[in-house]
Amino acid sequence: MTVRVGIIGAGSIGTTHAHNLAGAVAGSTVSAIYDVDDDNAATLATALECRVAPSLDDLIVDDHVDAVVIASPDGLHPGHALACLAASKPTLCEKPLAPQLADAQRVLDAEVATGERLITMGFMRRFDPGYVALKDAVGSGEIGSPLMVHNVHRNAFFAYELTTAGTVTNAAIHEIDINRWLLDDEYVRVQVIMGRTTSGVPEGQRDPLFILFETEGGVVVDIETFMTARYGYEVTCQVVASNGVCDMGDGGYITRTTEGVRGQAIPPQWLGRFNDSYRIEMQAWIDSIRGRTGPVGASLWDGYAATHAAAAAVESLGSERWVDIDLPERPGLYA
Repeated sequence: MTVRVGIIGAGSIGTTHAHNLAGAVAGSTVSAIYDVDDDNAATLATALECRVAPSLDDLIVDDHVDAVVIASPDGLHPGHALACLAASKPTLCEKPLAPQLADAQRVLDAEVATGERLITMGFMRRFDPGYVALKDAVGSGEIGSPLMVHNVHRNAFFAYELTTAGTVTNAAIHEIDINRWLLDDEYVRVQVIMGRTTSGVPEGQRDPLFILFETEGGVVVDIETFMTARYGYEVTCQVVASNGVCDMGDGGYITRTTEGVRGQAIPPQWLGRFNDSYRIEMQAWIDSIRGRTGPVGASLWDGYAATHAAAAAVESLGSERWVDIDLPERPGLYA
């Protein structure tokens, strides 16, 4: 069985997913592309020799589309996800599920009503070899009980219009999800601290941010986000535990030594670091659709939980006070 996939969004991440599905993932092909920018859609469709869908609805209900990837702008994810659920199409939705909690709730309620897990969230770090090794090490107990987790997330530049809230809901959402996954723990409160802002940030916005979470198990999780760090893209994670420490350095780096020089090449943006993770994620998703595995990766509940925590962090912006995170009971569909 070959899974025929329709791609919503022909920007950088949609193009990456499309090329992976067409050439790097076994058991899949791309059958249709939709983007509000006709030229972007046409360019990608020509490269992959597939059709351009004239509308979103046309792509989703197409009998030649077995599954859908949502790679549209963040604010469009909820509406696109609801349309895919209405059509009963297996869907991989890029993060975040929604910038606003009320929209995330609507999508969660809609999937629960179907009684079937149709949407997989695109939290690709769960498939990254570095993070997988880190989770295995933490889970083995070799370093004891986790006490603190330190995260760094820096971009050379922000790919979209930089807003303080957007840093939380679009960028830090990765760390919000991956630390829940690493620790098998939920957040109970959050505080965002805004210190001095770097130059070149739009008026009224702040960068960098320091986000501090506490989990149900008492683990302290901090996230430094710096969206305009200029020097390149860097993601690291350190787990400090009762009997040791585990560090996940940036897997995109190798050290080169030449005459009189030793150093590292730093990727300019996220694809230089996580390209393999996207491919591995997509292969796992396709395999699950082909019936080779059960649900894989992050569920819609995980997307909702991350949005819930992000909404509390956004509430903390400005006041720099602790905000409680009252996550509702997990629906039985995601047990």
